[in-house]
Amino acid sequence: MQHFSRSLYKSLAVLPVRQRGILIISIPVACLFMALAAFTWLKASIVSDESEVQETQQVQIETKQLATALLNAEAAMQSYGITQRQELLDAYNASLETIPDTLDELERLVQDNPQQEVSLLEIRQRVDQSLSFMQQKLNIQRDLKTINGGKLPAAALVDWLEEGKALMSETHAEIEQFTEEEESLLEERKQSQAFYRQITWVVLCLSAIVSTGGGLLAVYLFRQLEQELAAQQCSLQRSNQQLQRFTANASHELRAPLAAVLSNAQVGLMAEPDDLVEPRARLENIVELTKSMSTLVTDLLFLARHEGSQIELTFQPVDLTHLLQALAEEWSEQAIAAHLDFSYQSMGAPITVYADSGLIKQAIANLLCNACHYTPAGGKIQLRLLTHSQQALIEVEDTGMGIPAEDLSHIFERFYRVEAKRSNSGGFGLGLAIAQQIIQAHGGKIIASSILEQGSKFQVVLPLAVLLPPPSSHLAAFAAPMPQL
Repeated sequence: MQHFSRSLYKSLAVLPVRQRGILIISIPVACLFMALAAFTWLKASIVSDESEVQETQQVQIETKQLATALLNAEAAMQSYGITQRQELLDAYNASLETIPDTLDELERLVQDNPQQEVSLLEIRQRVDQSLSFMQQKLNIQRDLKTINGGKLPAAALVDWLEEGKALMSETHAEIEQFTEEEESLLEERKQSQAFYRQITWVVLCLSAIVSTGGGLLAVYLFRQLEQELAAQQCSLQRSNQQLQRFTANASHELRAPLAAVLSNAQVGLMAEPDDLVEPRARLENIVELTKSMSTLVTDLLFLARHEGSQIELTFQPVDLTHLLQALAEEWSEQAIAAHLDFSYQSMGAPITVYADSGLIKQAIANLLCNACHYTPAGGKIQLRLLTHSQQALIEVEDTGMGIPAEDLSHIFERFYRVEAKRSNSGGFGLGLAIAQQIIQAHGGKIIASSILEQGSKFQVVLPLAVLLPPPSSHLAAFAAPMPQL
């Protein structure tokens, strides 16, 4: 259930929050309506079956009443023939009044059953024939009674009693068959009624289970959505805090050089008209400060361009062996000038990744620049290119002053520098942030490790080109949030 819930939430994650909320709410509502629909249908079926059972029972009652009335009529007619007592015909006449009403009621009750309608039609014909025959017998008996002086001969009475017996038997047989059919129909309807009652309990239990599951699923999805919104809120708060720090740091870093430029300009203007040395020194300071500010503005513009929007980049197969070889040749001269021992190691064979060669070169150059700033003269810097687990591994290792453990998790933040060496680093604390953003944009990562007073190592991990298709030229990875603290 939990695996299903997670899969469902992942499939819903592509929808906007409002639509997801509506869909989550619709789950228990849909379960409720399904349960109500099933219960209503079953209740209607049970009510219908109960009505049919009652109708069938009423048909049986009316059928028994018809058979009883017909037997009473026959018995009254025969008793009258034997005893000649006129009061016995009252029961006969009462039966004649009951039988038509009973037949009409039966027709109304079986009008939804064509087969029973046909059987009832045959019964009506038989009953009409039987009643007509009994009436004829009574009329004949009255005539014979008049002729014979009020008394039938014994032989004539026997013939009179036996006459029409076959017709009455056939009528009673038709009524009995009709009764048996109603009994069978009643049994079927009772079984159907019992079946639907059992199904009702099963459906109610299933509805309760499904409704409970739907409610729990909705609660789980709501909780996941709440956690997602809370995570987004925290991310926005962190981004807002980072933006505030970024703005404050950028303002600070720009304010200091601008103040220095203004100070140098003012001092230069205050020099004696014939003094050419002091103004020139001030102008040289202004030039250095302007270059520093230009570098800072360039880095800030880079970060601004590559965050919050999709930037169209050119991704092509890049041979890291060739790229780093050229980069090592450039940095070897700078290392010599800084009295550093620089070395480059590679496997020699081509190592290909999909990348923007200019950005990858800039990221590695930032790491090398950072190593040079924090490695004193006489130290060593090593650049290595390896492969590990179908990934390209670029290592920049130095023997510099290292990074304290408490600062290691913050070094990729913008404008962050170890306070003890801040004034001596010569940078603005943006190089590592830019390098990390470039590597993350290429689907890779940077891993930093350091031992204080022994040196630092930065490992860049990139997926090899054989593992991935060429990425889209519109790289959405640059829209990732600021580095995590």
